[in-house]
Amino acid sequence: MKRKFLIATSNPGKFSEMQAFLASLPFDFVGLPDLPAAPPPPEEIGPTLEDNALVKARYYAQKTGLTAIADDAGLFVEALGGWPGVKSARFAPTNEERLEIMRQKAAALIESERSALFRAAVAVVDPATGTSFVASGETQGTIIPEGRGTPRFGYESVFEVAALRKTYAELSLAEKNGVSHRGRALIKIKYHLSNTYGSKHIVVPYALIVKDGQVLMNRRNEPHRQEFHGKWEFPGGKVEFGETMHGNLKREVFEEVGYQVEIVKALQHIAVESQAYPTFSYQVFLVPYVCRVVGGEVKLSDSEVLETGWFDPDRALDYEMIGKNDSMYRQILPEFKEIIAAYNL
Repeated sequence: MKRKFLIATSNPGKFSEMQAFLASLPFDFVGLPDLPAAPPPPEEIGPTLEDNALVKARYYAQKTGLTAIADDAGLFVEALGGWPGVKSARFAPTNEERLEIMRQKAAALIESERSALFRAAVAVVDPATGTSFVASGETQGTIIPEGRGTPRFGYESVFEVAALRKTYAELSLAEKNGVSHRGRALIKIKYHLSNTYGSKHIVVPYALIVKDGQVLMNRRNEPHRQEFHGKWEFPGGKVEFGETMHGNLKREVFEEVGYQVEIVKALQHIAVESQAYPTFSYQVFLVPYVCRVVGGEVKLSDSEVLETGWFDPDRALDYEMIGKNDSMYRQILPEFKEIIAAYNL
């Protein structure tokens, strides 16, 4: 089941814009109309856009139990002292009235005084962890009194993007998201959601070390995870940033058991193990390599290994292995035995 996020806005145009921007993420984004009973909106009385975005996200997260995404945006006209700024959506009762006042203000300015900045702040609040994240974005432009294009909401028809000489209302949704103040904030939100809630992909090369026809296994020392503690596995660990697969494998083997190994051959079967928890999920890609000992001596890592031993490849399955290691080993065993024979290991 996909993780659900609430885009907490009562503005249908803004919801569509935000949902379209985040659509490539593997999550389910819902709006206030999708809720059985949407809470009434909170007061937006913060002195900054960031304050108001956080107020809304916290409020809706607490009321619904969903991780909430909320924003606040403002148009800051330099010649008007930054007006309307944080009050852009609230200085007149309706969008039509606000837009008309903005046109009148623009008409009263000479062209060189119409420089403006559109700013947005987007907040994410997770009620399960109590954590929050805020991102901001801005776009430089000018306000124009005549208005152009077909606006979806807000000031789209009177804000001309400086880099394009087009108003937001003259751009497609995809084009607008590529240059807009909200798009610049949402790209940071997108990375935050992906990094925080997206599935992690972990690559773990593991060593089938063979000596005199026997394979080495370790018994895991991890008392805080009883599903792993005291069970058997093959040496190996996740690839760290900047490591190669081969470099990682040699380092892990040396750290766990003290041997220096040479990689003989990679096996064909890569096993994938998936784990899903309420707040995160991950996949482990287990990549098998047949290895031989070329140096060192047994020196166990006490923090990771209770004991180590050499086993007949066919009898290794007699010992309780971690997780799905037994089914993984069954799949690679025929090819593994062929390599042992071919390389006289």
